[in-house]
Amino acid sequence: MKPQELAVQSFHENQKLLSAVNILSIHTKSEIAGRPEFNDAKTVAEAKNTLCSFLAELDNQVQHAEIEAQPLFGIDQRRQQFVRHFIEARRNSKIQTAPLCDNLSQVMYFLRSDEKTNKRAILPVLEELRILIEEHLENDVSQLLGGI
Repeated sequence: MKPQELAVQSFHENQKLLSAVNILSIHTKSEIAGRPEFNDAKTVAEAKNTLCSFLAELDNQVQHAEIEAQPLFGIDQRRQQFVRHFIEARRNSKIQTAPLCDNLSQVMYFLRSDEKTNKRAILPVLEELRILIEEHLENDVSQLLGGI
């Protein structure tokens, strides 16, 4: 694929992830406030599935790149860049929430949990994840628009 095509594909994937993060943030805040009926259950379930699938893939890719020091085969260049950016954010303490720093499976557990303490714990994680995705998205936009 050409770099422009990869940027378009990455842009769409990142928009889908941002949408899932936003849906889950709003839903979680609504639940904490005692208004869970504010959100459509099907939309929330789809957002959880989207984000959990992404996190499961990311966890596997990070383990290969960071822990096993293996090259990332089978994923496109834009995803490789996101994985490297994620690892770098962990190393530079840009990521402050323990679940994102230590164990992405814990993030998935928090997303699926009905416990109020886990709902409160997931909000800062979603915020940091949003920031990382938005930073990656900026690179896509910059490549697509050519610095306009």
